Amino acid sequence: MTANNVDDPARQEIQTGEYVQLHSRIFQALLGLTLSCGTGIAQDQTGGETVSGETKPTMVVYDTALGAGWQNWSWAKAALSVELSGSSRKPIKVEAGPWQAMYLHHDAFSTTGYRQLGMLIQGSTPATEARVFALIDGKVNGEGRVVRFSNTGWTKVVIPLAELGVEDRTIDGIWIQNGSPADLPKFYVTEIQLE
Repeated sequence: MTANNVDDPARQEIQTGEYVQLHSRIFQALLGLTLSCGTGIAQDQTGGETVSGETKPTMVVYDTALGAGWQNWSWAKAALSVELSGSSRKPIKVEAGPWQAMYLHHDAFSTTGYRQLGMLIQGSTPATEARVFALIDGKVNGEGRVVRFSNTGWTKVVIPLAELGVEDRTIDGIWIQNGSPADLPKFYVTEIQLE
């Protein structure tokens, strides 16, 4: 057998390895071309949203303080960065009279690349509920979403932006509103973010 003989098992292994590497490089190049010529939006390997080839970071609305660009425009009583005994969280404490809301405002921005609004919420009494809205041009959009929570621990709330009617839209605020004619017992909210 000669070194150029295709029947040589060692030669076949080298050719197969080179073949796989070459096709892998071609596939990666085509994938990059598809992203740049297609819609520009695709899912990355970790499930995060990719926009024009880059993952759009989570937008923090409130964690232990307001996120960049967010302002407290509440007409309900909303105290920021409240210390809770035994907790590293510093939530917003909300005391809402009839129809009042915690209102967090931001200059208008596009929700493209975000798919949901997430938060942690906890009441001071059992069986409490409030309504969450996203705002377009300073006005509530649609019926919002009722969230129920209690005083037994933090409730993780995840609301698809499509459910709020603001997927791929331009918004400028978020409300958590007491949707009743009676005072709402105080509640706490933190880790508000667009994901």
